Amino acid sequence: MEVKRIQANYQTQSLEKYQGNPLIETLPSALTESEFTELMYVLKYFPEDFNALSQMDANDCIDDLKLVYIPTVEAYQIYESLYTQIRKCYVKRNPLSADNRRLVNTVSTRLKSKGKFNVLQPSEYVATAPSILVSGKAGIGKTVLIRRILSTFPQIIKHTKYRSQVFEIQQVGWMSFDMQSSRSRKALAHNFFNELERVLGREIKGDFVKARDSIDQLFHAMQTAAVVYNIGLIHIDEAQFVLNPSANFKDAPTLPEIEALFNKIGVPVIISTTDDALTTFNSTESESLTKATKLQTVRRLNSIAHIKIKQWHVNTPKFEELFSAYFQTSLFENSEVNSIEFKKQLLVLCVGVTDAISVLSIAFIRNYHLLLKKGKQPDCLKLLKQVYRARMETWHAPLTKLRKDYDVVNSKKKVNNVHDPKATVSKFYTEAEAYTPKPARKRTSEHHLKPASNVERINEGDEMIDADSIVASYGEE
Repeated sequence: MEVKRIQANYQTQSLEKYQGNPLIETLPSALTESEFTELMYVLKYFPEDFNALSQMDANDCIDDLKLVYIPTVEAYQIYESLYTQIRKCYVKRNPLSADNRRLVNTVSTRLKSKGKFNVLQPSEYVATAPSILVSGKAGIGKTVLIRRILSTFPQIIKHTKYRSQVFEIQQVGWMSFDMQSSRSRKALAHNFFNELERVLGREIKGDFVKARDSIDQLFHAMQTAAVVYNIGLIHIDEAQFVLNPSANFKDAPTLPEIEALFNKIGVPVIISTTDDALTTFNSTESESLTKATKLQTVRRLNSIAHIKIKQWHVNTPKFEELFSAYFQTSLFENSEVNSIEFKKQLLVLCVGVTDAISVLSIAFIRNYHLLLKKGKQPDCLKLLKQVYRARMETWHAPLTKLRKDYDVVNSKKKVNNVHDPKATVSKFYTEAEAYTPKPARKRTSEHHLKPASNVERINEGDEMIDADSIVASYGEE
């Protein structure tokens, strides 16, 4: 992600408590919901002569659909929460105040003394900052959403003069880094410094840590860097690797350590994780108190809000926007693709998960367009299932598990034009489950070669399936 850098430009604040604080006065004005929404949307339209393009150029346009982005309904709620917490955290960390100077001196002294990192160390000079928890299914788009929201804020603000006085500091508005699947404290520390160096555009790790520093020393260094560079908010992604403690990962950072690292020096944290990791937060008080994670800390780590990113559902305005962004009128006018049956089948196959919808839609569009070029009018529902079988083979098992609890029409809410939601859902679950991997053939002494034309080619990674493999077999079932 490109780093957004600006020169400090101070604005008068409406609320008195925010006046006289250069870290707050240089923040951008809050966006209205309509302004925010306009910034979030990314649409890629096919050119008017799309159907006349060569197959190579057409595929290039279809591939651009990977960039499409439609924010979920929770987006503005997250934006408001982040904006509020960044401003509030800077109130207690005004670089012109004596308390903030004492905080910088205190954490710097701990770093130099090379003592133990005390998780129970009370917050000093600043109030403990709150946290926001964002959860959702794997692939639902939590990380992309949070980072797109954060990108509306400048990441580096350079201050040189404030109120006619020399004031040379750098303000890191926010940082976002991953929790390593290795669940290592050392990996967490190095991820933090690697990201800080990327954001600042220069090497600074050597100013805070040495090659053989202990974990305690690394944690002290993280705190010192956070206050020296005036970090406004930290996003920790993939937090599921630490939210469920395991005896197999004794070196994993704990929730109290994460709180002590950032919240207790006044830096708010937003944590994103999968739904599966929330068993820690669902523990009873007696269970939690017997673990390393205390219930008090668990509550603090979602003290502001717990925002759940929901799966997409049919007949909702947001899904209609998402669907229209992929299945554009210029290609699918008067097609059964626009039917409610097709939309439901797409959603059930993908279980309303954003990443899966994107991958399957793009693969379908590529095959559909190629069939039209060959003079064939596809049976869209049939083609969708064929593309799913080829492109989503490695996705099938995890999607099947999610499908058991998925309600394609969101029957908890009133939905128009759906008379019998349960019956409709049942029909499409049956169709979605129709694909099961073929059992392995018993080995024989004789090796039988398949004709190359019958072998379905699948490219892993971001590349789509070979369209010819679907088109060649289309209509054979």
